[in-house]
Amino acid sequence: MANQNISKKIQILLNHFNAKNFEHVISNGKILIKKNPEYVILYNLIGSAYQNLGKYLEAKNFFKDGLKLDNKNTALMNNLAMSYKNLLQYDLAEKLYLEILKINNKYLNAYINLGNLKRDLNKFDEAIKLYETALTINNKNPIVYYSLALAHQGVGNFEKSIFFSKKALEIDPNLTRADHLISQSTKYKEENEHYNHLIDKLEKFPQKSFEKVDLYFSLAKAEEDKKNFEQSSNYLIKGNRLRKDLLNYDVSKEIKLLENIKSEFSKIENNMSNNIEGENIIFILGMPRSGTSLVEQIITSHSNVFGGGELPILSNIIKSNFINEDGLIEGSLYKKFEEPLFLNKLKSDYINFINNFNFKEKYITDKAPLNFRWIGFIKTILPGAKIIHCNRDPKNNCLSMFKNLFEGGLNFTYDQQDLVDYYKKYQMLMNFWAEKYGSTILDVKYENLIANNIQEIKRIIEFCKINWEDNCLNFHKNKTPIKTMSSAQARSPIYKSSLDSFNKFKEYLTIIEKKL
Repeated sequence: MANQNISKKIQILLNHFNAKNFEHVISNGKILIKKNPEYVILYNLIGSAYQNLGKYLEAKNFFKDGLKLDNKNTALMNNLAMSYKNLLQYDLAEKLYLEILKINNKYLNAYINLGNLKRDLNKFDEAIKLYETALTINNKNPIVYYSLALAHQGVGNFEKSIFFSKKALEIDPNLTRADHLISQSTKYKEENEHYNHLIDKLEKFPQKSFEKVDLYFSLAKAEEDKKNFEQSSNYLIKGNRLRKDLLNYDVSKEIKLLENIKSEFSKIENNMSNNIEGENIIFILGMPRSGTSLVEQIITSHSNVFGGGELPILSNIIKSNFINEDGLIEGSLYKKFEEPLFLNKLKSDYINFINNFNFKEKYITDKAPLNFRWIGFIKTILPGAKIIHCNRDPKNNCLSMFKNLFEGGLNFTYDQQDLVDYYKKYQMLMNFWAEKYGSTILDVKYENLIANNIQEIKRIIEFCKINWEDNCLNFHKNKTPIKTMSSAQARSPIYKSSLDSFNKFKEYLTIIEKKL
């Protein structure tokens, strides 16, 4: 009878979990686990609830406690590995995935998740092999095909990316992420089978659904290709509005952070020391879609530079050590900067993370655009690092952000007014950094790079203090993986069609037009 009772309670918890009532699962699961500590499933449930809430440290602890009871439980091991990955402990995650596959070499999710980890480390060939192995285990899983599509897009195999996206959709027509991926690699003309599929699907999903967001953005891309700019704008406005509503997002918190950063660093004296720690790191930053991927492709065309891509580590370090629950910098920042041991730990955290890439080149790029927020921290923790700031015509830049469906962390891009407000604060902060650090930050304007590409490329390479190589002029032939939606553009020779892109949309995107 007691066993039946606990089974019923666990089932109720499972129902709440499936309904995404994660706080309920945690609070009630903890009550159950006190009286029934031997039930491994409770550790997995509570840990998974924490995982879904983004509380990865708490999740990790519950998964580890569960493994103390059953150290060969592959579901717990897989979830723990995901926690390690989310905590940027890539080495521990990889080790655990490999342990899982020793126990069960048919464990599909371990192959997929290890493949995703390899993709994050820019080891795309290894990722593709892992996904292909997963296919031999289950060739009816749409996520495997979608993962292959993402990997092939990242290395510039766009035909294969489309092929695997279509295979995913054959199995699960509702996997609209694959539709969106196809749209990014397709040049639409008046007659297009995929376009017709997008139109048909649009009516099949509830109005408030993320699937509908994917379809709106895909159709916006298709209509732009066909030069139907009014219809493209309509889809963009609908897709962005729905995305923002589903996220329940308020931009004010992020704007306060930008103001807060300026305020706090205004109190700190400039420390322009000759310290060269971090001299092998090249930060490429600015607003998204400002040319950061293009600049990274140029720099990583050099034989002595490894492309790190958009690394999450700096933001993780800053948020873990300096940002409070209100999303602002803790007070007395200068006191922390006067603690050498503390600063050394932060530096070590960054260096240890990039060592996961096992790169042999002398230099590595970090191309996370929003690192523009952390320039003062970079100057303090890694004073020898190079900083390249990419910028672009504001209206063209905001349009490009508004047109793209980002994976996460760029929620200010889903509303014209949010975009304008955030962009102005970005300009404010960059002007502050420019005053504070002067010529130690290289400013690269996208329009100048397009107009005078040889001159600008040489200026970039010289700033990085790297010996010149002619390969840098042939950046479009660079095979460095690109995990962002700039994959196609950055692999093309310099083109000028994007220089006046906003003019085609200005009468429809009136807030950007009037307020920037």
